[in-house]
Order: sequence, then structure tokens, then C-alpha cells
Amino acid sequence: MYSVGGDMRTGSRLDVTIAILTWNGGAVLPRVLEAVFSQETGLAYEVLAVDSGSTDGTLEVLGRFRVRVVEVARGEFNFGLTRDLAYRESTGRFVINLSQDAVPARPDWLEKLVGPLVEDSEASASCGTSIPDAERDFAQFAWERNGYFYFTREMRKFAAKYGKGLSFSNSAVRRSVWERLRFDPQPTGEDFQLQKKLHGCGGRIVFPQDAPVLHHHAYSLGGLYRRCRNEGLALRILGCPYNELDLAADLAGLRKYVQLLREVRRGSVRTGAELAFPVLRPLAVYAGSRFGRRAVWR
Repeated sequence: MYSVGGDMRTGSRLDVTIAILTWNGGAVLPRVLEAVFSQETGLAYEVLAVDSGSTDGTLEVLGRFRVRVVEVARGEFNFGLTRDLAYRESTGRFVINLSQDAVPARPDWLEKLVGPLVEDSEASASCGTSIPDAERDFAQFAWERNGYFYFTREMRKFAAKYGKGLSFSNSAVRRSVWERLRFDPQPTGEDFQLQKKLHGCGGRIVFPQDAPVLHHHAYSLGGLYRRCRNEGLALRILGCPYNELDLAADLAGLRKYVQLLREVRRGSVRTGAELAFPVLRPLAVYAGSRFGRRAVWR
């Protein structure tokens, strides 16, 4: 259950819980766990997985490592409530949120991610970076690489209100902060939900640059549409709706089309999803914000 890298317990509580929400983790999950259990650290930590009905051998992979597993039915999965369950099950003073496909890039990742919270008692959360993974068999989605993925206005509204985005792909939160704020039901975007709550109570997020994970995506047209639609729904719930004027302005804006031409010239546009992205994202975000009632995953 536990991987103890030092004698730094407070009572019976460990220093860190690394919490991973899993569902059909695939080929990358063993690399994630190998990197997690290879950390060079003096922190006492456990690894907790909350699995929501995996059918691809993920549970068997988790069983090969010292991972504590909690299972929830797939039909009951909700990012906010499932994340809250992970925190309830945690025993660490700090809880790390790590995606099932985000591979810690360095053996000191854990120390560097938690370090700012240890050194600064006023910091509520720490968020590391994501960098491309050379071992994956697909290239990084061009619009992730060039920084345009979140160009639509609901994200700009959120950033204007609450600052740089917190990502649960690679972050650490004080458990005591969660005990005060908790997670509410949220179909996706529970990291933004916590950020909004932190903003409301004066909490501060730090962004260390030396705690990266290897993490990037490729999308089919359908997968890209569903992700952007779900984000539109999530941001509406969090008070940043995307209306018809936002849609028209984003479709008419020229910068992303200029960037598309640049990507085409570089030979970076390889898929229909990358080609369609400047139009698909605004339309999908609008559909989720205007008509969405629940997240759609398939």
C-alpha cells in the first residue's frame, strides 16, 4: 500500500497521497506507476487509485504495484464527486492529483511539486507543467503545442476572474484546504471548480517549473468534439457561459486562422481534427454551454 521514502509522518498520517482516477488506463499506466514508485524522496507517500469500471486490464496493472484501489461503478462516475471520494480516502497531508496518462518526468518530481507547499504555509496548491512524451506513438496535438487550445472566450472569462488555470493532470493540494472547501458535483473541470473556490477564500496557487510530467494528446474528430463540448458545459456551471456573441466573435477572429496557415506550412497539420479545430472548438463549446445537461464521453 505505502511507499515510504523517509520518516516524516505526522502521527499516523503520511506526507503525501498520490491520487489517480483510472478508467481503461492502457499502455501508459504502467509507465506512470513505475515513475511514481521510482521517486527519490524523503517524503512518506501512498498511491491511491479510484477506478470507475475499467475493462482493459487496468485493475491487474494496479495490482502489480503497491496501489490502494477504490472502485466506483462507471454509471456513478462524476469528476467532482469521484475526486471528493479520492480525497476522503487519502491519508496524506498533501494530495497529488495525477492523470493516468501523465508520466512524472524526473525522479525528483514529487519533491519539486510538493516542495512549494512545504516551504510556504500560505500556498494552497501547487501545479506543475506538462511536456511532450517522446515515447508515445503519436505526435502532440498541434493546438496543444502552439498554445491555442483554449482560445475561446469562456476560458478567457475564467482566466480574467480567477487567474492561470489549475490542472489536475499534475498538481498538489493541501488536504486541509480540501477539508474546508470540498468538491461539489461537477461533470468535468473539477480542478477549475477548486480554483474558483480558492479564489473566493483568498487561496493561492503556485506554479513550479521544475515538476513536469510527460503528457500530450491526439484526438479524433469525435473525441475532440466531446472534450470541447464537455468543457463548455463545465465552464457554464462555473459561471462562465459561452453565448451566441462569443461564438460569433471567436469564429470571426483571424489569429487562429493565421496560426492554422503557419501549421500547414510547417507540415504540423496531420489529422482532420487539427484542420477543423479553429471552427470545431467554438461550435462544440457553444453546444455544451447552451444545450449540455451532462458530460458525453462516447
